[in-house]
Amino acid sequence: MSRGSTLKAALIDSQGRLQLADLDAPKIGGREILVKMRACGVCGTDLEKLHGMRVTPPVLGHEVAGDIEEVGSAVEEYSVGDRVAVHHHVPCRTCFYCTNGDETMCADFPKSNLDPGGFAEYFRVPEVNVARGAVFRLPPSMSYREATFAEPTGCCIRGLNRLGVQPSDDVLVVGAGPVGLTHIRLLRTRGANLIFATDMIDSRLGWAKRFGADEVFKAARQDSVGSILDATEGRGVDRAIVASGSVKAIRSALRLVRKGGKILLFGIPPQGSLLDCDASDIFIREITLIPSYSTTEYEMKVALDMMANGKIQLSEMITHEFRLADIADAFRTAEDAQSSLKVIVRD
Repeated sequence: MSRGSTLKAALIDSQGRLQLADLDAPKIGGREILVKMRACGVCGTDLEKLHGMRVTPPVLGHEVAGDIEEVGSAVEEYSVGDRVAVHHHVPCRTCFYCTNGDETMCADFPKSNLDPGGFAEYFRVPEVNVARGAVFRLPPSMSYREATFAEPTGCCIRGLNRLGVQPSDDVLVVGAGPVGLTHIRLLRTRGANLIFATDMIDSRLGWAKRFGADEVFKAARQDSVGSILDATEGRGVDRAIVASGSVKAIRSALRLVRKGGKILLFGIPPQGSLLDCDASDIFIREITLIPSYSTTEYEMKVALDMMANGKIQLSEMITHEFRLADIADAFRTAEDAQSSLKVIVRD
């Protein structure tokens, strides 16, 4: 890509609208790389940012894979033409949080990002991302569209590690969108006993069965609550995963987890959301609430290895693909949960 040229990139303008803008191509430093985007998944957090509900940095596009177009003069470990998946955030690895296993709480973590973002013809990968292992070569057999699942799958792996699922556990997944389905597939690889899934949308319940759930139920129905309790001898599930940003989903998990059970808060509620629940009930039943935010290069590498070795297959959930020029249509489609599941933007 010639210096001084322009590129198209999806941005949120000053009025909060999605815009495909012409930008000057980023100039890379000696230890940076420039990547040509080949595929980028639309994440729920991208939609939240568009509607002003963000609790994460405002850059759009992070589930991204492409080809290295240019390498800095001091970059030795990568070459032009390498097919890669790239993680947008990296921890410092030396601060209090990093050395205590809380890498995503590192002050440096949200500061690193792709420039101008994953929904762009080309993007710059900062030096810290390159140096700290956030650029992954893809095996020849892996498509770009499959590689876009590395980041969200890494997030799910980190969450399950924090939750501590055991092979004998009965698990409830609240929300059968893309990350809910990913959790279901991962739970199967970890030998979970019974896997239940709930959602408000019938088609997504069908997807949950297809991805490995034993039983699926319409969310918020009282008979669904009774059925899950009956299947667990009245106790409730050992673990629950809230794969939705809805506060109602958290309350549903609280009703259905057993005494001493654990709940993974995976979906991000809108900023300012308040959880109205009986705190004494959480106390007396010893319920553990475990939030999990984002992923690190470690879990992302595990995700890529699992996909490469055929241990998990996720690209079948892609229902729509759009070119970058049609980014607005891609976002509108992704917001229609009745008719879409996973939406991918291509070069």
